[in-house]
Amino acid sequence: MNLPVIPRIKSVTDLRYQTAEIIKLVQQNQPVVVTKDSNTVAVLLSPIQYQTILDMVEELEDQKAAKKLEKAISIGGTFSGFQTYDRKRRKKLR
Repeated sequence: MNLPVIPRIKSVTDLRYQTAEIIKLVQQNQPVVVTKDSNTVAVLLSPIQYQTILDMVEELEDQKAAKKLEKAISIGGTFSGFQTYDRKRRKKLR
C-alpha cells in the first residue's frame, strides 16, 4: 500500500526565488503545491507521479466499463456492430 505523501506548500514568490530547490523536491517525488494569496494555483509533480495518476485513472475507467458490460450481459443485452449503430443514429437524425 502506498501512503499518501504530504505535499510541500510554496508560494509563487518562493517558486520564483527558490526554483532549483523546489525542482529538487519534485525530483525526489515530493509534490509541491504552489499558492498565490493563499489560493492554490498549481501542483508540481514528478513525471513518475503524474504517470502513476494517469494509469490509476485509466484503470478505474476500465473497471467501470467492465462493470457496465457485465451488467449488460447479465440482463441479456444484445450487441451490435458499428454499422448497425450508425444506421440507427442516422435514422433518428432525419
